[in-house]
Amino acid sequence: MKISLIGMSNSGKTHWSTKLSRELERAGFVRFAADELIEKKLETVLKKLGFAGIHDMARWMGQPYEKRYQTNSQKYLALEKEAMEEILSSLQKLTKSKNIVIDTTGSVIYLGDKLMSRLKKLTAIVYLDTPESVQKQMYENYIKNPKPVIWGDSFRKLNGESDFAALSRCYPKLLAFRTKRYKKYANIVLDYFMLREKNFSAEQFVKHLPKIAT
Repeated sequence: MKISLIGMSNSGKTHWSTKLSRELERAGFVRFAADELIEKKLETVLKKLGFAGIHDMARWMGQPYEKRYQTNSQKYLALEKEAMEEILSSLQKLTKSKNIVIDTTGSVIYLGDKLMSRLKKLTAIVYLDTPESVQKQMYENYIKNPKPVIWGDSFRKLNGESDFAALSRCYPKLLAFRTKRYKKYANIVLDYFMLREKNFSAEQFVKHLPKIAT
């Protein structure tokens, strides 16, 4: 079984990729985490700032209204592409019997159709859905615990608008744009609330995956 988890930050990709690799260790699940590879590539830069971890990567990148954001977000995206290319190359070298779960970043959809087609050829793409009813909570989580986010064309500040007002107004637009892209590439969409049911296990997660993942 080879799967890639896609979805917004805080949708549960890292939680479920880690849960699969730990709870199904006997099944030989190997986990690849794109953000961990990106952080490693940024290690020297982050250390100079006294930074470490994904939340500090978000501090380094900045918000879309800050001057450093344009340069740092493009650097992050370039490193993300490198990381995904490395993961896919490693994937091709592993035996077919290996169970693989790839924890992608929320911005993997910005890497282009060529890379996404390759990812879909090598793995079943599983989208962890984030319905409109949880968007407010997601935004609050993003503000409390920022993660690196590529905004693309989804952020536009209006005349006289404060930074946070613009961020709050544009976040649903970002989600709407990404949702379409995630669903475009996904082999299967998993329900947000189902994944948060009490005692929903790694075994149950696997049972909901399509045959194409095996």
